[in-house]
Amino acid sequence: MIRIMKHFVLSIFSFALVSQSFAQYKTAEHYTQKISESKSTQSFKKLLEGSTGDCEGSIVLCGGIYTEETAPPGTGNVYEFTGGCNQGTETMSLWYTFTAQEAGTISFVIDPAEDLDDYDWGLFDITNGGCAGIVAQDGSSPEVSCNSYGSFTSNGPTGISSTNGGTGNSNGPGDLNGPAFNQDLQVDSGQTFALVVMNWSNSQNGYSIDFTQSTAQIYDTSVPEVVSVIPQCGNKDFSVLFSEALLLSSVQVQDFTITTPGGTVIPFDTVYAANPGANSQIDFFLSLENGLTEEGVYTVSITNISGNVEDICGNNAVDTAFQINIVAPVTFEYSVTNACNGINGAVEANYLEGGIAPILFELDGVELDETSGNGIDSGLYVLKVTDSLGCEIEQEITVPNHEIELTITELQDSLSCANPEIRIQGVELSPEQTVQYAWSALTANGLDTLFSQIENPACILPGTYTLQVLETSSGCRDTASVEVKESELAGIDLKTLQFPNVLSANGDGKNDFWRPFLPAKPDFDITEIFDTYTLVVFNRWGQLVFDSEEEKSKFWTTTPETLAGMYFYTVAYKSSCGTIVDENHQGTILVVN
Repeated sequence: MIRIMKHFVLSIFSFALVSQSFAQYKTAEHYTQKISESKSTQSFKKLLEGSTGDCEGSIVLCGGIYTEETAPPGTGNVYEFTGGCNQGTETMSLWYTFTAQEAGTISFVIDPAEDLDDYDWGLFDITNGGCAGIVAQDGSSPEVSCNSYGSFTSNGPTGISSTNGGTGNSNGPGDLNGPAFNQDLQVDSGQTFALVVMNWSNSQNGYSIDFTQSTAQIYDTSVPEVVSVIPQCGNKDFSVLFSEALLLSSVQVQDFTITTPGGTVIPFDTVYAANPGANSQIDFFLSLENGLTEEGVYTVSITNISGNVEDICGNNAVDTAFQINIVAPVTFEYSVTNACNGINGAVEANYLEGGIAPILFELDGVELDETSGNGIDSGLYVLKVTDSLGCEIEQEITVPNHEIELTITELQDSLSCANPEIRIQGVELSPEQTVQYAWSALTANGLDTLFSQIENPACILPGTYTLQVLETSSGCRDTASVEVKESELAGIDLKTLQFPNVLSANGDGKNDFWRPFLPAKPDFDITEIFDTYTLVVFNRWGQLVFDSEEEKSKFWTTTPETLAGMYFYTVAYKSSCGTIVDENHQGTILVVN
């Protein structure tokens, strides 16, 4: 019940701190270090930026004793799990990390500047899961020790120390649940731990942490080395991973060069940290002004020209060289076919060299092949080229449009024996442009695909005539067709020509005029095909009653005034349509009322 009340009081105090700005967190000058022997026994070097109230911004331990003059308020930017004995509660927290360089036992004493102050803590193995594993609580960064022992009247030092009577790995909450110390913790070389210390008393008096009873070596004496250098797409930026965290202030662009396979030394243009808000880290990026295009083995070197590239414990990375294999960037070519009247454009892309095969081409997110690259509309597209390493190149491509519209008027002359050849007219192209013409003809003789290559060809056979026009610069074309027909004059046989011998003069408009006719086409005016034509009519007394040349008319038409009786006619005609004829014909006409 005492511990429950302790956390209840804490919650009230924490609520009062909610409105305080993160700017009140400590900066570098708030921390002091107690130097007992030499640089090799420095206690801590800390992160200058980022919140030390979060595991990600933790103060990094190199060894010895650390003194915290004033405990800061708040819980950082992330509310984190702090251990089962703390019921997961985080308040007025500071985080520390350290790595065991040699196997042994970890022992530390957290000694408040004021013995009445109550400090709780939790220790996590973040070797595999990192700080994220603490937040996720997925077992990747397990809790290994935790202590929240204390009361309102009797607090004082706490930590991990079998020498000070420590037992178990989880004690508290409150003074009825175990001692203030846990038992020593056995660790292996390479294990990394995160320690959170929380000021439950909300005191401003601070504390010290003493790791000197540990048998495990936690002071880092190893020289930082380059673990990997990975060229990014385009061979302009390089991701560099070190074996341990480097102080950002010690990493300068002048300290790095890259040497070509031919021995040319190229200085880098910039260097920046993957997380520029931290004071130290293992991930950096080097950048060149221009990307490397030559394939081969390159050497990345650390020269320390500007000073010492060093880790957080002062170990220098001196004259380090690392070889990497550079693959030339992907090069490719593409071609664009115009869209015609807004449709049926095409894009084709071909891989030339570089990159790591296979190479994938995508057009607006669709894999480019013979199907997707053809029959596309005019407009703006994005061509993305990706190799098997995931390197991408994007290229904007415009598929231009070309307008071309062909029409042919349907009103064409008809073929006949009087008009045996016609020339196709009414070909129109919009907009006006220079094109090539190609006519095909489908007639009684079959299909002629090479009928003509001029705009207005002559036709002697009825049928369907199709024109295709091609604008060569764009490749755009259009087609149109027209029907050429025979007229009624086609196939006329003048041998069947007949002449009327009876007319009606009653004025009813029926059978009241005389002209030659064809039985197969009685309504057709056959005189249209005659080259010459004359008609004269006499009455029975030999008097002239009609002369076509004088009357300027081809037909003799009766009226009610025309006397009934027998009449005589002479008709003369010539025709070169079909069989040539030159004939005279005489006969009688009976006129009835």
